[in-house]
Amino acid sequence: MRRYNLRHEADDRWLVVDGLTMEPAELDGVPISGMQWAEACDMVDLMNNLDNIERASDRYAGSLRRLA
Repeated sequence: MRRYNLRHEADDRWLVVDGLTMEPAELDGVPISGMQWAEACDMVDLMNNLDNIERASDRYAGSLRRLA
């Protein structure tokens, strides 16, 4: 499941949208918007990979708590 997707802006730029909130995504508090298409695609991949790592880390931490 991919959390982040692209949205085309009126000025022929692209922004990354958080699928949970349907708001522009942010990285360290900075909106991920106003990009060329190729750059926006790379950012979507990056954000989805970071989300996958975070979810895997949460699952791993939960399994360790159950073993303790």
